[in-house]
Amino acid sequence: MISIFLLIVAAFNWTVAGQMACWKKPLPPAPQPATTVYWQCFEGIKDLAKMGKAYAPILFSRKEGAGFKVPDRWVTGTCYIHIDMDNDDDEDYITFHDIAVEAGILAAACVARPPHLGGTIAVGPKRVMNVTIFGVRRAGDNVLAFDGEYDNLPASSGSAELLRRDMGHQELPMDPTVRA
Repeated sequence: MISIFLLIVAAFNWTVAGQMACWKKPLPPAPQPATTVYWQCFEGIKDLAKMGKAYAPILFSRKEGAGFKVPDRWVTGTCYIHIDMDNDDDEDYITFHDIAVEAGILAAACVARPPHLGGTIAVGPKRVMNVTIFGVRRAGDNVLAFDGEYDNLPASSGSAELLRRDMGHQELPMDPTVRA
């Protein structure tokens, strides 16, 4: 089990190194993003860590024939965890365990602390894969709304379509407001 203390220390070091960005709450009257809670994200991260052979390096890519094709997501309560590559041609070998550890670092830094909005972190040896965490509003099994200004996912990647399918027909704003 990952120690919460080690995650917080690691999160501080990663934030200082500029490897991640936490979402900032926009000033009203801008739409206010949904918040999430750490324990819900932690449950999703545990599910992520249980994928396949957790310690076996897998080729992640948007291309057909990849060991694991992205984008993909894990939703637990109000926590939405999303993985994707930066570009259509990017690929990287990484383990689900390593992705889960870095998602845990991100959650400790950007969900456990106010304003509890989540953030994004580059993962893998090449740093061309991103784990993104944000809050969503839900009703039962349905994701109702995505109210942030942090969808900077390229339309061609399929990520924006994945989010739209999960969240209904709502259009997602394209201007990120992220800073560590």
